[in-house]
Amino acid sequence: MDRIDFPLLGNSIIMAVVILTHVFFAFFAVGGSALAVLAEWWGTRKKDDDYIRLAKGVSRFLSGMMKINGVLGVAIVVLTIGLWTPFGAFLYSTQFWPFLAEGAVFLFLMIFAVTYYNTWDSVSRGVHIFYGICTALFATLAGLLLNAIWIFMMVPGKWVDTLSRWDAFNTPLLLESSIHLALPCFINGALIVFIWSYWKSRKQGEDQQYYEKVNRFSGAIGGVLLFLQPLSGLSFLLKVKSATEALPPPNPWLQLIGGAATPFLYVMVGLGSLAVICTIFYWVMGHEKGRKALLVASIAMLLAFFMGAFTRERARKPYLIWGTMRMDQQFTRSFDKKINPRKKTEIQSDTIEGKQVFKKSQCQACHTHNGEGGTNGPDLSNVSERYTKEKIMNFISQPPAPANMVMPPFNGTDAELDALADYLLQNK
Repeated sequence: MDRIDFPLLGNSIIMAVVILTHVFFAFFAVGGSALAVLAEWWGTRKKDDDYIRLAKGVSRFLSGMMKINGVLGVAIVVLTIGLWTPFGAFLYSTQFWPFLAEGAVFLFLMIFAVTYYNTWDSVSRGVHIFYGICTALFATLAGLLLNAIWIFMMVPGKWVDTLSRWDAFNTPLLLESSIHLALPCFINGALIVFIWSYWKSRKQGEDQQYYEKVNRFSGAIGGVLLFLQPLSGLSFLLKVKSATEALPPPNPWLQLIGGAATPFLYVMVGLGSLAVICTIFYWVMGHEKGRKALLVASIAMLLAFFMGAFTRERARKPYLIWGTMRMDQQFTRSFDKKINPRKKTEIQSDTIEGKQVFKKSQCQACHTHNGEGGTNGPDLSNVSERYTKEKIMNFISQPPAPANMVMPPFNGTDAELDALADYLLQNK
């Protein structure tokens, strides 16, 4: 069966657009839910209906948006299975329980989100706030489960040795990445409402006072949380360093400090720094004079969030589940080859065991050789009957289409490549 290819943009660009759109809505689903229930609680405490009005408006928007986000989530699953079948089978099997839990959590999220939106006048304020807390809680939990699944593709941790589903979930970056995900969700919720209310408050009318109050409320929340984001980002980077710098190159840490992810990381750090500086001006100048500075900070931070998605994605390559979901555009392969040239070595191949290279390079995750290995890819036990050593080395170094859709280029040294080819030519 021929593989599926989207015209013009390619499979990975299409997937990236769907994922980024889903992530944007998902971030606001978490942050918006928390902001809505916070506004309702604050309005109840202060006996101020303007905050209740804000909570109602956000809950109405979330009720419709979550339906769209559910469709996007299904689209991601369908695209993954259809375009990267081996990757999909591997990921959904390895992360079966988190995906199952994610489905249950999302179901509860929808139930409480709909209940929260439709019971404003039919239950007591305390019960309604409880519904809102449950909505925010399940929205946050859904995001954390998805984060645990995707961070596995960056740092699989002990799973490499144990192949345990628990180790696939409980990765070294689980805690730091969860904090680094949850905090931007809350920041996004506050800043998007801040930008919206800033624009609305500029128009003269009877609602101007309301929008100015909302602008001050959301600005105060976003302005405080923005100072915490650099701390969570630094903690996350340091954990990536300690968890991956000892792995064979190119590993996620090397990709961040001098590889495919570096340009995206620098842009993200620059935008984040701009956001923090502008937030400082906001607090020094006060809300009335400084809210333009916070507006710049909000736009910079939202752009930084999107750049962070590209940074994470690049940091995974070519470690992204051993490359089985790589981008297939020619410019990407050329870029990877340019920034990650295989290092030359004076070590002779007879000092390196090809069998160890076969295991270390994760070839055995998909291929069987002499009775050992996986079954997702072709059996390599009789490869010597079809290929010469030179052809094997060329194939492994730069897999041709359609193999390049599921097989990453070999990223070891020349000596390791030579030893691996010799090992594949051996038959029991």
